[in-house]
Amino acid sequence: MTSKEKTTSSKPYLRWPWSKKRNADRIVGQQPEDQVPTEPVDSDREINAGRIQQALTGPVPVAYPMGVALNTATSSSSQERRLEDPTSWEASASTSPLEMAQATISGAEAPSNLFSYASNFVVNGLQVNAHQHGSNSNDPSGWERLLQNTAPNALHDSEYRFDPPKCDEDTRVDVIEELMGWVQDRESPQRLLCMTGAAGSGKSALQQTVAERCSGLDILASTFFFSSTDPTRNTVSPVIPTIAYQLGSNHPTLREVISEAVTKDPLIFKKSLKTQMHRLIIRPFEDLSRTISKAELAALPYTLLIDGLDECTDELRQAELLATIDECLLQNDALPFHIFITSRPEWAIRSALEDTGHLHQKAYHIQLSDQYDASGDIRRSLSRRLRDIGRRSGDPRAQSPSWPSEEDIETLVVNASGQFIYAATVIKFVSERRSSPVDRLRAVLTWTPEDRAQPFAALDLLYTNIVSAAKEAYEAAHPERDFLLLLRVYQLLGPGGGTAEPIFALTDVNELLDMEDNADRWFISDLRSLVTIMKLSPTSPSFECFSFYHKSFVDFLNSANRSKSLFVPGSRVLDFVTVSCIRALDRDDSSASISVNIFICNFLVRPLGYLGSESPTLEAISHHLPQAIKRWQKVERCVSEESERFQSVNPPRFPSLFKPVFDGLLAFLSRALLEHENRDQEIYRRIQTSYDKWERISRSIEEELLAQPADGSQPPGNHSDTT
Repeated sequence: MTSKEKTTSSKPYLRWPWSKKRNADRIVGQQPEDQVPTEPVDSDREINAGRIQQALTGPVPVAYPMGVALNTATSSSSQERRLEDPTSWEASASTSPLEMAQATISGAEAPSNLFSYASNFVVNGLQVNAHQHGSNSNDPSGWERLLQNTAPNALHDSEYRFDPPKCDEDTRVDVIEELMGWVQDRESPQRLLCMTGAAGSGKSALQQTVAERCSGLDILASTFFFSSTDPTRNTVSPVIPTIAYQLGSNHPTLREVISEAVTKDPLIFKKSLKTQMHRLIIRPFEDLSRTISKAELAALPYTLLIDGLDECTDELRQAELLATIDECLLQNDALPFHIFITSRPEWAIRSALEDTGHLHQKAYHIQLSDQYDASGDIRRSLSRRLRDIGRRSGDPRAQSPSWPSEEDIETLVVNASGQFIYAATVIKFVSERRSSPVDRLRAVLTWTPEDRAQPFAALDLLYTNIVSAAKEAYEAAHPERDFLLLLRVYQLLGPGGGTAEPIFALTDVNELLDMEDNADRWFISDLRSLVTIMKLSPTSPSFECFSFYHKSFVDFLNSANRSKSLFVPGSRVLDFVTVSCIRALDRDDSSASISVNIFICNFLVRPLGYLGSESPTLEAISHHLPQAIKRWQKVERCVSEESERFQSVNPPRFPSLFKPVFDGLLAFLSRALLEHENRDQEIYRRIQTSYDKWERISRSIEEELLAQPADGSQPPGNHSDTT
């Protein structure tokens, strides 16, 4: 038999850097012409083909109609020796030989019968470039894709949330007992609990405490802690993937089904929250419920905790998440979940929980700031923690049993206004290791705006963020109004003004400022975590005013050093109120005029003080009324009508007070305004004398009225000298 002429082959198109040059290219199944098979073919012989590198390089050269040329290369020296050893390639003599040619395989042109003449063999170490075949060996699994879309920082035991706030053992006992009682009541008709509260009222600490207790009871299914300052958890996008990850980690079947759902639809994370909830949570649980018993299903962890919903940057997405929880979880009785959500009382959750909201009947609502007084807990926490700091300190003063004093503790409790964030801020400031806790606590108690130390920097940052966001939202809807100025007006005219009286009803303020009905409700829509509406009298439901949860927030508004760019000086408020009074008088509105009377008497006149000294109030308003005679005549007419109205009440209320006192007020104010710019000391003296005389008369009238019997009859004695 004549020897076949060996085919010459070109250099391979692609060769791994570590592969050795072949001695010769051989046809699969054919021996070299100088070698004859010495043993029968073992059909189970393992053929290690190495790695097949495929690339689109053009047409595939075919040596025979049924043959395919292969370009093989391996990365293992042992595999290379096998390929180079002729005895390692054996074939049956009856099998048609396939010529071995140096070539590459195009995926589009590769024949379907690639190994049609081979049987019962194993290929080890095969690696395929799958760019042309629709699947990639580097393509992550469904579970890996899920992990890529979660927010690890949002877990209750996340490394990122090291040492999270939580309740001390002997604090918040009542509210924790109520929360855990609801969590463990599997028969509760309401499977959603919403806890709202003022900023800094301790919601996150309570949520963390509940999470740890549920974890200890093996009933914690998932947690998600929002944070506005962490971009990985300040949106709703990772919420459902993070919950799904935790649920899948609790049960292998759930994990498998969730992973398969993501594999089938890799874009699931770009779809609506409802679609994600159905595919990643509801369907997996439905599949699981068909494979395990009801008892096993009930034994699974069932508590879902979501903290700080208000920290999500988009309030519309907040509302979408609440609607998704309602429609997908609460309306499906087959699901075992109890959901506990905490939030400041901002728009999304507040509107969902109000009487007309879709969660009103479905949610168990705890209003933390209104239902629980935390002052006792704050007192215990401050006392214990400050003493712990003192014992660890090197300052002998701090180690004394008398530090801190009971008086200091009570001052801090009053300043905290029932909110834990103030106490936490104090503890953090005092615990600074590089200075004495005694000196740091004294700095807190005696702090003034001129001090370099900033004990409330963290607290001020919280207030700044809330007020800035509220300002942006309000002025977007009312571009003609100044949010910060209005906030200071409402503050100074209400209990937040810093004095016991006067306190003006919101209806009067709205009338004076010519604002629409319920304008105050819209104004604090984004300030509900700091401000609420309080009824001043149970007998007069319409007599309402703003109430500020935190004394520290009022201090923040009053201090230019703390509120910085958000500060509005009191003189600007006085100026604005005075202009508003003038405009109200010019509107010919009787209700507005009555409100103006109240403001003139109580807000503009009473704080004037002695005119011999500089008066910021008088300074602020004087230039607005240089020729105010016509307006004062109008005010006098309104006052007279108001006086007659009060005298017609049976029994008469202050029958002789209004007319003389108002006349005295108006006369004094008009003269002061008209003569203020003249700095002549004689004028000041005359005004001062007039003021002193008016003050004596008004005091005498008040004393006489207080001495009157309740039925309005005149007491014995002659008081004509005081009239």
